[in-house]
Amino acid sequence: MQRLALLLSVAWLVGCGASAPPYVTTVGVLKGGATLVVRIGSATLNVYQPASGQRRDLFTISATAVAKSTPPPAPRLRVAPLGVTVDAPDALQSLLVRVPDGVNLVVESRRGDVNVTDINGNARIVAARGNVTLMLPGYAQAAVGQGNLFVTIGASDWPGTLHFSTQRGDVTLRISAKADFEVHLHTGQGTLFTDFALRGTSQGESETIDGSVNGGSARRIDVESAMGAVRLLRLQPQP
Repeated sequence: MQRLALLLSVAWLVGCGASAPPYVTTVGVLKGGATLVVRIGSATLNVYQPASGQRRDLFTISATAVAKSTPPPAPRLRVAPLGVTVDAPDALQSLLVRVPDGVNLVVESRRGDVNVTDINGNARIVAARGNVTLMLPGYAQAAVGQGNLFVTIGASDWPGTLHFSTQRGDVTLRISAKADFEVHLHTGQGTLFTDFALRGTSQGESETIDGSVNGGSARRIDVESAMGAVRLLRLQPQP
């Protein structure tokens, strides 16, 4: 394979104190083009790029236990066909993940907030319950059962259709003002808002917008909420 060279280093840091340090940290090597899959049960997940001064091909998994409880087993890592899969135990307070440059992220979360900030690859998130916040220079997709979804993506090019949805919660999507794409926005019970030049229709409590942004293209964005507001906003370039 070899985009993946897995050299794990595990440090146990069990102790007490107000800062609630991780009880286990795992570091390994994952090359660009690979995928890091994180499966987490009930905890807050925070995802970042490698730390300042850290090698850019290193990933980090740091788990923090619930205060005053016996630490659960360490997250289990296994080599997968496209990269590495992390299975986090229940009874965590939080999980910190650092994703190497050029590595894509997949998250499956049952309960807890998911925050992904400034990773260099692309992301796909499925969260049953909890708020999801994504801010990255590439592109992403996300589906939330119960919770709000906040997405800022810098990419103006992506393959096919990007899907964003909630069953019960609001969706706010910020995308480059220069991107050209087809768009479908829908809420079954809520309101739609966009500062792109688009018009919609309503029927009872539901609202729908279908249209082209900046002339349209083969790219597409699909945003839906069964019960909640949907906002599609321009992301203006920084001066």
